[in-house]
Amino acid sequence: MLANPAVDEPIMRWLTGFRLDDFLHGHTARVLVAMPEFVRADLLGDPAFPLADYEPVPGLTQTVLVRMTRAGGAGRSVVLKRTLRRRPEPFVRYVIAHEFAHAYLRNAGRWPGDDPEHAADALAAEWGFPRP
Repeated sequence: MLANPAVDEPIMRWLTGFRLDDFLHGHTARVLVAMPEFVRADLLGDPAFPLADYEPVPGLTQTVLVRMTRAGGAGRSVVLKRTLRRRPEPFVRYVIAHEFAHAYLRNAGRWPGDDPEHAADALAAEWGFPRP
């Protein structure tokens, strides 16, 4: 467990449904705990939201399933490379936070004209995971 059972238990239960690599599971839990509650609730409360990881293999492709929303559009997802295991912890958590920020923002900026990459970096930094 992390530190606050009232927050941690729902996160751990949600994460268990995705069968992430153990290394990524732990770092993802830490990132989720650090997010504002309203962001975490938006992500964990989205029944169409998949979270996955994969081991890149040269010459092979990876299929990423995206569920449809109730409105009939494509849902959002986060897919993490297991190669993050070979990176420093601050970078690993930054990447996870950055990808969750994209999901939260639905791959858009925070306002019209805001660059989605800068917006995801800004949110990740606000959550305590600045770009190393």
